[in-house]
Amino acid sequence: MKPKRAIIAALGLFGLVLLTVYAGGRAVRAPAEGPPSAGDGLMMGMNAFTDVPYLPTPHEIAEEMIRLAGVTADDVVYDLGCGDGRLVIAAAARRGARGVGVDIDPDLVAESREKARLAGVEDRVRFVRQNFFETDVREATVVLIYLLPEINLRLRPKLIGEMKPGSRLVSHAFDMGEWQPDGLSKIGLQSVYLWVIPANVTGRWTWTLPGEPGEPHVMQLSQEFQRIRGELFHRGVKTEIDGAQLAGDRIAFAVEQPVDGVLVPRRYAGVVEGDRITGTVVSGGGVREQSRRWLAVRDAATARPIDAGPRGQELPWY
Repeated sequence: MKPKRAIIAALGLFGLVLLTVYAGGRAVRAPAEGPPSAGDGLMMGMNAFTDVPYLPTPHEIAEEMIRLAGVTADDVVYDLGCGDGRLVIAAAARRGARGVGVDIDPDLVAESREKARLAGVEDRVRFVRQNFFETDVREATVVLIYLLPEINLRLRPKLIGEMKPGSRLVSHAFDMGEWQPDGLSKIGLQSVYLWVIPANVTGRWTWTLPGEPGEPHVMQLSQEFQRIRGELFHRGVKTEIDGAQLAGDRIAFAVEQPVDGVLVPRRYAGVVEGDRITGTVVSGGGVREQSRRWLAVRDAATARPIDAGPRGQELPWY
């Protein structure tokens, strides 16, 4: 093992030993307002580390997670590793959202259901005893988590692959590796991270524009989470797209294309729906500015996964 990896692995093992010693070798309950801990939610995952103590997310951080996610009454909020259910209960009680909490511990699931009843939101939330790697999160518009870094990384492709573009993911304390957050908040020394689930726009897209007969425009896009880049091909000319932006299911980019021997600036903006993008393209500027409808279609066979799983350098022991 390389020296750097050995040091990191040793530190991680030392941390787990400390948690186990603190727990007295068994699962324990901390006070309701215990300090933030990396152990919260760990004993879910893949039914491992069941001796790690359960420590709940402090209420002030729970409130900030809900605020940063922008939860409204239209949302369905999932908490993977929900503990005593406080996140989904708060989202239902304060924002009117519907919620689903998932935990592997039957005692915590029972406690969550009772707390939901006492809070008067049992008709808006439900709690499920389940390994959250097996939970179907396609219904979720918001997912809240407080887990360890490795579990975050292993959940990442599932969340990106199942959640709808534009849905929000919020994590307390730990990030998502190379997937850069779209928002970050600090509560004391604790971090709260926000990501917006990006649409998958990888592959080859084609379209034609009214008044421009002949060869279609062809765009090849590559993607690393919410960052995209690509090239546009038309009439034998290759042009790099500029200022590409992807926010959920919204895409925008600019390009200068030759039209009748003159470079014309064009700004494309649209909404991604599977293998289609619908929107507008604005050509030129000033009095010559022209806006037209834009419809691009992707060859589905050219699409690639956004995230095939954590890379070696992202893992704690690498």
